[in-house]
Amino acid sequence: MHNLEEKMTYKKSIIALIILLAFNINAVGQIGKWQNFTNMKSINKIAVTDDGIWAGTTGGVFYYSYSKKTFEQFTTTEGLKSINVTAIAIDQLGRVWFGSSTGNIDIYNPSTKSWNYIVAIANSEKTKKRINDFTIQDTIVYVSTDFGVSIIYSTGLTFGDTYNKLGSFGADLRVNSVLVDDTLWAATEKGIAVQKDGLANYLTPESWRNFSNLHGLPTQIVSSIVRFNDTLYASTPAGLFYLADSTFIRKSGSVSSANVIDLIAKGDSLVIATEFALWIYYQGAFTLQFADFGGKITDLAKSISSKNYFASSNIGIPILVGSSVNTLAPPGPTTNLFPSIAVDDNGKLWAASGKDVVNQGFYRLDETGWKNFLFGEYSIMGANSYHKAVSTSDNTVWLLGWGYGALKIKNDSLIIRYNNSNVDSLVGIVNNKNFIVISGVAEDSKKNIWILNRDAGNEKILGKLSPDGKWTFYQNGFNSKATLLDDIVIDRYDTKWLITALSTQTSITQGVYYFNETGATSKTWGLLTTSNGLNGPPTSIAVDLRGEIWIGTNLGVNVVVNPTRPEQRVTSIFSIRQQYINCITVDGLNNKWIGTRSGVWVLSPDGSSLIAQYNTRNSPLLSDDVKSIAINDKNGLVYIGTDNGLSSLYTISIKPLESFAKIELYPNPLYIDNTKEPKLTIDGLVKNSLIKILSVDGNLVNEFSTPGGRTAFWNGRDKNSNLVSSGIYFIIAYSEDGEQLTTGKVAVINR
Repeated sequence: MHNLEEKMTYKKSIIALIILLAFNINAVGQIGKWQNFTNMKSINKIAVTDDGIWAGTTGGVFYYSYSKKTFEQFTTTEGLKSINVTAIAIDQLGRVWFGSSTGNIDIYNPSTKSWNYIVAIANSEKTKKRINDFTIQDTIVYVSTDFGVSIIYSTGLTFGDTYNKLGSFGADLRVNSVLVDDTLWAATEKGIAVQKDGLANYLTPESWRNFSNLHGLPTQIVSSIVRFNDTLYASTPAGLFYLADSTFIRKSGSVSSANVIDLIAKGDSLVIATEFALWIYYQGAFTLQFADFGGKITDLAKSISSKNYFASSNIGIPILVGSSVNTLAPPGPTTNLFPSIAVDDNGKLWAASGKDVVNQGFYRLDETGWKNFLFGEYSIMGANSYHKAVSTSDNTVWLLGWGYGALKIKNDSLIIRYNNSNVDSLVGIVNNKNFIVISGVAEDSKKNIWILNRDAGNEKILGKLSPDGKWTFYQNGFNSKATLLDDIVIDRYDTKWLITALSTQTSITQGVYYFNETGATSKTWGLLTTSNGLNGPPTSIAVDLRGEIWIGTNLGVNVVVNPTRPEQRVTSIFSIRQQYINCITVDGLNNKWIGTRSGVWVLSPDGSSLIAQYNTRNSPLLSDDVKSIAINDKNGLVYIGTDNGLSSLYTISIKPLESFAKIELYPNPLYIDNTKEPKLTIDGLVKNSLIKILSVDGNLVNEFSTPGGRTAFWNGRDKNSNLVSSGIYFIIAYSEDGEQLTTGKVAVINR
């Protein structure tokens, strides 16, 4: 009893002391947390309930609540297996079924917020696996796919038959949707297939009857079938048709030749969605609900409410209220394309959308959400073709136009767009002197801004903008005709490194040009190619914290170890050989984050060790084809851009402090039990700090080296890997050279 009282008194004293200790939780506490950002306006399918709308989009799923007027978004970080959701339905238990372009079927229960997954189709050897539609009858789910119709029983989530030989149409054809009537009808890419009556086996082609252009259908493609007023109707790209005897007849009237997307029989009305309009057919007459609303209809809700909810491919969900049309979609970037991203001095992310084919401007993410920049609102942009984002000092960001010059943004304000109207020597491509493609921007140690003018018509590919606003231009001194250049970086010696654009023309030498007008290199101009050790044409380039030049190619990574003598030594990174390199980004610890076509590879500072690898199989990454990476060194937040959206990951890659101030320890107290491994965050370190853990009586409990950045972690164990006892522990952090030192203390409760 006496020992128990002492133990309780001791714990009370610890808890009392805890109240006096600082308790600080910040972004570092989220290390390992993923978040995805996508555009969810491009909607493939929707389903309507009494409480809200579920929408399957090219960027995941969202749910809109009528009563709360709020959006809930789902991507791979919230449980989806695939991001492009192409089918959606709600079963008798209220579960929402999501089908994807990859063949995954994800089933979400909103009541329990739990997931079930069916991966048999995704893991099959089928070459086409897309899920196009769900039709649910009681406990049977008819799954329309790119290879036929599969049956799944919703009670046990088990498969029944798969019909992939639908009569004379051949095997494994695309089924867009089905109608479960007195028999099963399938709308396919080759016409309509229907089960013959009275047969026990529908797996053979002979058990199906076909309707095609031989039976009145104008095209092979049929998107949907419904029964309305005892008549079968079919939607096609060439109009609305109905079945009379054994022949399909064109329905005369307003939609007779329109591209009909979908149909729904709703009581005594037939709801008809064409590509650009919504119609109601009632008592022999067509009534237009609305047209030309700014988007393309892709799907009708499976149960239409009085507000007529339906899907649009690019502007969200249009809702007809009275005579006006409102749209619903969660906020987000203009597109899911992130070919180039950059983080400014304030931690805001800037992203370009792409070249003139994309034409979607650029976007910014900060703590308030997304802001999209389009030419219609910002005339200074000149157009919407912005393909790169680059951050320089003084909270300045450059958005580079594909044909429209370089746009300077400072402190969130669009300052000026440089082109041939305000810079005489900034000349466009050979065939169009007004079409100026700026392919790169970099800043040197003297705060000069260097721009790379791709395919300059006057061959002046390099422009230098001094801090006082003066421009100086340079030709390629190694080969003035070599103007197809794709990117630029500047090292600590102010050497400019320029990579050539990928080209199939054998007359163009592909490699890395370097230029230093001050004499800091062995040559003023030079060129590195495969003859110097590059393992292929360059695709990306970066300068690391030691001044080495990292060059990505279509076959891996090369490193220029001594930038003052580039030809002397070009090495290869063995751990990432044979990978196509899209981008290279250096974090605050000098680790290399490398975007490839097979995900993200994180390499140690010298490239000898693979620290981590992220792909769609082991993480919520939205695509394995990683186009861009940007890092906020102040909080370790890594942004990863793909063509399916943007992912973010909190990491320990936080730039170390120049000198110690006060270390922050959290969680404080540190609870230790047998349920999970404890982790104390030590924040506020200088580069390559060393840590000692001491007990209150001064005994050394543990010591270790840190990863090198601003944060480190203690697992609550001593030198022998045993969990420590309850008590107060001192954390001693000191610099690598022993010149700097700081301390903190943490309470440990071992329960």
